[in-house]
Amino acid sequence: MRNTIIFGVAMTDELKPLATQKTIATFTLTASHKNTQDLLLSDGKTDPIDVAPGTQYYFERVNLADILVKSKGGEMVFVVGHSAE
Repeated sequence: MRNTIIFGVAMTDELKPLATQKTIATFTLTASHKNTQDLLLSDGKTDPIDVAPGTQYYFERVNLADILVKSKGGEMVFVVGHSAE
């Protein structure tokens, strides 16, 4: 059975995971259009990429705990999808 996953993450100036425990999901990650700067997105293994405000990325069967985000305090990223296990 798949469960709906919908949440927002208030970012900080340090890379932090989208989830604190293993959560395999298929989801869309959206940088808030109200953000004032690009956020950094990383898997912790390679260099982070810049994600402009309003940009969306689709992930299929990815562990949310493996995705790291960073920006200035108060910036937001949203996750909408479903569990994949």
